[in-house]
Amino acid sequence: MFSNWKVKEFIATVASLFGRSRTSRRKIRDKIRFKNIISYEIESDFPKEKLKDKINVAFCFDEKGHKLAAVSIKSLLKVSENKCDYNIYCVIDKKFPDKHKKTINNLVIGTKSKIVFLQANTDFNKSFRAKWPVSVFWRLMLPNLLPKIKKIIYADIDIIFRKPLIDVYNINMGKNIFAGVKDYKNGYINSGFLVMNLDIIRKEKIYQKWVQVSQKKKYKNPDQDLLNYTCRGRIIYLPLKYNFQPMMGSWIFKVHTDQEIHDLKYNLVVLHYSNWMKPWHEEKNRPVFSELWWDVAKQTKLF
Repeated sequence: MFSNWKVKEFIATVASLFGRSRTSRRKIRDKIRFKNIISYEIESDFPKEKLKDKINVAFCFDEKGHKLAAVSIKSLLKVSENKCDYNIYCVIDKKFPDKHKKTINNLVIGTKSKIVFLQANTDFNKSFRAKWPVSVFWRLMLPNLLPKIKKIIYADIDIIFRKPLIDVYNINMGKNIFAGVKDYKNGYINSGFLVMNLDIIRKEKIYQKWVQVSQKKKYKNPDQDLLNYTCRGRIIYLPLKYNFQPMMGSWIFKVHTDQEIHDLKYNLVVLHYSNWMKPWHEEKNRPVFSELWWDVAKQTKLF
């Protein structure tokens, strides 16, 4: 089916010529290229005994991002009900309001998951970041902020979850530093969803290397480029279902196998609204699959 993606891509490109703006043209292309690629219904997994140990997950956000973080966390808790619980670590800054902490804490009421707030340090304040806020580096602080934890899953706040994170959390990291999904054939991964080997990062003092390099190199995508170039050869490549980014467009068909793309239909775990079109923008500027984000957002009662 997906091996003939070039035909569909040609049709999508021609159809998009009728769009009046960059965004409208992109929406036309994506609706055609991704038609029926995922299911709008979340399939129930075969009943299993609930996981006894809590899974460690981290999110990083400032005051402006607290509502988006709430949606992402809500989606994770919803799909994991009766399957597993989480230790959810939220990296914030010292200006983060207590009222927003309460909003985030309210998400785990009635569950056995817990929220833990961590204050970001200042180690990357002098790092080159171009147009990006310093918060893009907060994920790199996790080895220092969580000195007793060996492994953690990191997720961006423009993500919603469609399945629990049990299988990906149980992968054997060995001496690899990260596990992530490829954006390009050369092995370059997206840093929006990662399994991080905190133990090996501390033992090999990789964190100190990141701080130093970030102040010398002027990367286009500061944190993502830094991780890819300093950890090359020690990255586990996860299947596409762990970071499906519709905004990657036709690159998805160039980089990933038919099996990975077929697997999105009923086994999608992470739906990532990366790039410039976001579900929370006004309706005409929203990307494909925004309805799935809104289904969760309405449940938080914040939107």
